[in-house]
Amino acid sequence: MAHNFNGATMKKLLTFAVLLTMVFAGSLFAQDEDEKDEQPVKKSYTKTKVGGAGGITPAISMFNNDGINKMLTDAGMPKLSSNGYLVGGEGYGYVMFLHNVRMGGFGIGGTSKSNILEANNRRKDIDYKISYGGFLVDYVVPVVHHLDIAVGASIGGGSVDITMTRDDVSFKKWDDLWKEFGKNDSTKNLTRQIKGSFGAFTPHVNVEYALLTWLQLRVGVGYPIFFSPDWKLDNRDVEVLTVPANLKPDGYTINAGIMFGFFN
Repeated sequence: MAHNFNGATMKKLLTFAVLLTMVFAGSLFAQDEDEKDEQPVKKSYTKTKVGGAGGITPAISMFNNDGINKMLTDAGMPKLSSNGYLVGGEGYGYVMFLHNVRMGGFGIGGTSKSNILEANNRRKDIDYKISYGGFLVDYVVPVVHHLDIAVGASIGGGSVDITMTRDDVSFKKWDDLWKEFGKNDSTKNLTRQIKGSFGAFTPHVNVEYALLTWLQLRVGVGYPIFFSPDWKLDNRDVEVLTVPANLKPDGYTINAGIMFGFFN
């Protein structure tokens, strides 16, 4: 989902990171193949994977936002895009007694926004934030030296946070805020927060290339599955009922990553 900084800039940076990853991996892989043609091949790719790493893992999300977009349309507001931008991180280490198996954890999230300034000079804003993460397990298949394919999944939790704001776009005075709060009639200004907590299961596949013994690039895809929703209002123990079932992430992500650690 789109972050608080410029979405177009984030899209350009992420697209550049993915392309740079593919170009570097391709060129270095070709160089590695040329070197193998010149000397006897060492089957180092058959070695058991060891080590560990951590790094940043930005992603492009391609979620179905029909649920939240219906609410926005009914409120006279612009829809959210199906393409969003997520920023996250991951860390892992190989389990020595399990061949080419690694374990670790990750977290990722982002925010989309919708807003409108109405004719009566009243502004409406929606912040739609998605975050998820948890414990991950990967099985790594070495293809050739430096190049691996990691297949795995994570299990943990996630949330959908919706902040609705209505404001008359005027200067605010301390006394007036308290007077407005004390009134029992409808107010001009309003902020409500709805939070949905979920279990999250995310299968994924990554292609990883170690540029150096301490630096690795990756690209991959994932499909987060959210289940067992629990919706609350205004950060209190007030349950929200009749929430549409499709008001959650539904779709896949394309990720890139830069990892630092030890790669054999």
